[in-house]
Amino acid sequence: MANQQTDSDKFEELCAGYVLHALEEEERKEFEQMLSEASDEERTLYQEMWSAANQLAFTFEPSAPSPELKDRLMDEIRAQEDKADTKGADNISSIDDTQDPGDDDFNWSAFAVAASFALIVVCLSLIFYSFNLSSTITEKEEVIAKKETTITELKSELQRKEEMLSILEAREIDLVMMAGLEVNPSGYGKIIWNAERQQALLQVSNLPTVPEDKDYQLWLIKDNKPVSAGVFAVKDEKDKFFKIEEMAEATEQSANAFAVTMEPKGGVPQPTGDMYLMGNVNNE
Repeated sequence: MANQQTDSDKFEELCAGYVLHALEEEERKEFEQMLSEASDEERTLYQEMWSAANQLAFTFEPSAPSPELKDRLMDEIRAQEDKADTKGADNISSIDDTQDPGDDDFNWSAFAVAASFALIVVCLSLIFYSFNLSSTITEKEEVIAKKETTITELKSELQRKEEMLSILEAREIDLVMMAGLEVNPSGYGKIIWNAERQQALLQVSNLPTVPEDKDYQLWLIKDNKPVSAGVFAVKDEKDKFFKIEEMAEATEQSANAFAVTMEPKGGVPQPTGDMYLMGNVNNE
């Protein structure tokens, strides 16, 4: 009788792992052999566990259990069996081996094992869902951060264009055309100058890109002497616009010309490099 009880316990243990696809190949073959020789009561238990596993399959996405998960599940099964044996030993020992599977008696031990598996699967599914949700939130936050960066760049560009537009909208402005010189004859540019506010808008075209250690420097020729009006860099050969924040104080009468040279990065007090653009101010 004790041996039969042991076989029944092993059948329940392997049955639970079998319906959850958690058995090793050797254990699976062993259970299938036991199932072929199982009693009606054991077959009923198998059907109940199989039904519970199928219901869970429709509720949660399947995932292959790891070896660590299998060990934890087996430990849980044994713990549940020990509790069931302690609390209901008299009832279990009184079960008739020839009991008809159609009787109204319910196998509470099998139900407890199946319920334990169901609870474990539910908990694991919630954990997996939580991980997936956390990953999705992180991805959304990265997208939001990129969009915020783009918005900041667009706002900066809009502000720059508004500042340029304010120069163009001034009541009195002077336009100085700049031509390319021998070092770069294809280059050209324009200076839109507001002498009253001492601000200017510089547009250049076809200037070579500057090395990392160089800058272009704009000069105002005032009373036939060059005065720095700021530095700028060209990263490609497309048209570029630059706002000159603070021009040297000059009137239309004292300003003679504008010029662009290539200088060491950050600019120099007096021009030392090649002159790329130059345009005379119409003093008439």
